[in-house]
Amino acid sequence: MIIEVQLSGAEFRRFTIFDLLRRRKQWQGPVLFALILGVSAALCFTRTDTQGAMLLGNVLLAVGLGLPCVYFAYFFSSLSRQVRQQGLTRPQHVYTVTLTEKAQGILADNGREQLTYAWKSVHHAYRNLTATYLYLTPQRALILPHTCLEDPDQLWALLTKKLPKEKCTVL
Repeated sequence: MIIEVQLSGAEFRRFTIFDLLRRRKQWQGPVLFALILGVSAALCFTRTDTQGAMLLGNVLLAVGLGLPCVYFAYFFSSLSRQVRQQGLTRPQHVYTVTLTEKAQGILADNGREQLTYAWKSVHHAYRNLTATYLYLTPQRALILPHTCLEDPDQLWALLTKKLPKEKCTVL
């Protein structure tokens, strides 16, 4: 199976949000920070008899809610910047993936380099409504949009055949 990957900005955004926020759970740090400072602010608000407690509570609450908001705003603005820098405002060809049933059955070619991977070394495969993400390592994934495939079910059937059940997840 040969897949000519035409990647759009929208698909790149969906993948990045999935990878960083859902798979790597990088939302937990900012949310935990907001929770800790929010609880601290609530404790300050209960100390109405202590001078400056209300002011400290307001400062803690502002910082506790403000910094996570700034973090997520920066994340989404840098994501938009990346889409523009990579020229993905319109879909473009980024790489070609060839999948075969051989032991070394994954070949990725981006025009500058060719990589060959064994099926047994694949980290994980995820399928959502618009694409399949084939993680060759925990940090390196191939985005396979379903718009580039004649039959996405055929791709998923090959992946579930070559990979163990615990390495295939439908989102």
